[in-house]
Order: sequence, then structure tokens, then C-alpha cells
Amino acid sequence: MLRPSAAYPNIVDLSRALAHVAGADHVDGAPGARELAALIGDTDHLIFILADGLGMNLVERLPPSHLLAASLVRELRTVFPSTSSVALTSLATGAWPNKHGVTGQWTHLPEAEAAAGLLQFATRAGGRSLASLGVTVGQAFPVPSFYALLRRDTVTLFPDGLVNSVSSVYFSGERPRNGYRALAEAVDLLADRIATATAPTYSYLYAPQIDLEAHYQGVYHPMVQSAVAELSREVERLARLLRGRAKIVITADHGLLDTPVTARHYLRPSAGLFEALRFPPSGDSRVLYLHVREGGADRVRAWFHQHYGSRFLVLSIDEAERLELFGPGPLSAHTRARLGDLIVLSTGADIIEYAPGKVDRLASVVSHHSGLTPAEMRVPLIVI
Repeated sequence: MLRPSAAYPNIVDLSRALAHVAGADHVDGAPGARELAALIGDTDHLIFILADGLGMNLVERLPPSHLLAASLVRELRTVFPSTSSVALTSLATGAWPNKHGVTGQWTHLPEAEAAAGLLQFATRAGGRSLASLGVTVGQAFPVPSFYALLRRDTVTLFPDGLVNSVSSVYFSGERPRNGYRALAEAVDLLADRIATATAPTYSYLYAPQIDLEAHYQGVYHPMVQSAVAELSREVERLARLLRGRAKIVITADHGLLDTPVTARHYLRPSAGLFEALRFPPSGDSRVLYLHVREGGADRVRAWFHQHYGSRFLVLSIDEAERLELFGPGPLSAHTRARLGDLIVLSTGADIIEYAPGKVDRLASVVSHHSGLTPAEMRVPLIVI
């Protein structure tokens, strides 16, 4: 298991390095951020590509002559939980999860007394809009995106279905956004943008295809290899079109790890555990957060040990804080309130998800992330 660490270059450092290169003054001078800024170098036109799911385990399988492999400058570590909602927020803010408060696919919001998907900006139970419950974007995402502070012509590119989502608007700092239907279209938009630019630019491209294929096919399936090949092909074409006028920086939010059928576990509301909880569990595939009734912590620990043995660890929030699982320093007040009292953490490939309804869809997901295994935590830094 790989814990995130401020002592090892990580995606928080990368976020701060990108902000520094693009002219945001608020970014501190952490050693890791300075190192990564030097690796990127000064450039009038900076393009950042977030390839969702492109873990080091996929890059290491590429031939050395492959553009993505040949342009790898170092390995980074992602944040915990190693999942998109958490990592994308760290990349947009330069903040660790212990400060920004996004805790997983499902984050418990005290304002709504419910778990919510912050990327979808809706509750898990019933899919109700958070706005309809009176939850503001500033409450859901307490740390603002640094994109609003960039002193450059800044544009973000998202797939058409995501470009106008609440979370995309937040991540972009309310700067201009463009939608695209295929990766080739996004590359054309970037090439045209740089060719006609009259001032320094910053461009962000979110590319989800590798992650989408890996979840349902398995991380080493030919469809995933095809998605990696498409990314490489289009990045190579972009580099040719740019003719050295821009730097292209690529990383991932996380890697993925396949989960055998025997390692997939689902909690039902009827389980004996639930009478010890104040709210349904929140979290992600390999991490659960539990708000426990007074005096119930030992009972919950015993329940998980009886049912799962060493497949999962049960930690208190104080233990997680001392281990700095969510980043260096103390938890912010809003993060602590969202996490609850106990954390259930997978020690390997096992997943455990709260499943109040049918598990048919969950059972069809082959590969997962959000844990601390090397496959999930190791991501590349590629500079072209």
C-alpha cells in the first residue's frame, strides 16, 4: 500500500506547478512543486491533459519508443482516495483532500444529511439536485479553483455531456469552456487555438475514455489498449501541429486495479451493522466512511473483522489524520464533519460498496480505484 506523501512528488505539487507556470501568484513554493515546474519549463502556451485512468501500470506496458513512454519524465503519486472526484478537485485547487473536503465518489454533506455525488451535484438516494436542497457550489466545494486566478487566456475542454455540469463550471473557475465529441475534435480545437493566439494561453483537456473502458472491460483489456493508443496517436498529432509552440503536460487522476468476483462485497441496509450508524455509509469502492452512534465504534470494528478479516482495515478519523492519509497537516473542520467517525479501507483488490438496491450494475464493473495499492496510486508525468 502506498500512502500519499508531501515528501514524494504528487498531483498536488503538479497542480501548484501548473498554476505557477501559468501565472497564478497564490501558489506556495513547496519543493515538489518547484521541481515539477522546472521539469515543465517556461512556455507561452501550456496545454494540460488529464487522461482519466492512465496509471503507471498502463504506461509501463508501452514500448519504449511509444510517445507517451518516451516522454515520461517521472512518476507521481495521486491523492487518497484515488478517485476522480477527489483528484480532480486537488488538481483544480492545489489543495489536499484534508483541506478541500471532497472525500470520494459519495461525499457525506452535513448540510443535506445525505451522501452526494459532487461531480453530478446530486444526492445518491433519489438523485436529487443539491441546489434544490439549498446546497451551494461554495458549500460543496469549499476551496475555489485556481483557474479563476490565472493571468492567461484560459480555456477548458470537456466532453459534450460534461461541459456544462456544475462541477465542470467549478473546476474551470468559470472561465470559458468548450465541449467536444471525440478526442480528435478536441485536438483540432487546441491546435487552432494555439495557431491563432496573440497572448500566452493555458488550456485544459479532460479525456475520460481510458477510465470508461477499464471499468467495464478490465484494465488490460484490448479496448483499454485501444483507448491508450488513441490518446497517444492524437497527442502525437497535436505535437506535430503545434510545431514546438506549446508544452503538453499529461497526467492521470488515478490508476485502476481489477477486482475478482470473489473480492466484491456489498453492504445492505438490513445488515446488523446499520443500527450502529447515524447515516448510510459514504465513500467509494475501496473506502467507506461511517458516522457511528455514540458507543458503537467497537461494535462496528468487531462486525467488519468478523465478516471480512484482514481484507479491510477499520481506522478512526484520528488515526487517519495521524497517518496523513488525506494530506499533510490537520483535517479542516468541514472535511472532518464529512468523514464521520470510522474509515473502512481495503487492503488490496477487494471492494466494498453500500448497495441499498440491486447490485447488477455494480457487479458488472470489473476494475476499480480509490484504494492505496500501487496500481491505483502511481500516475505518470509526461511532458512533450
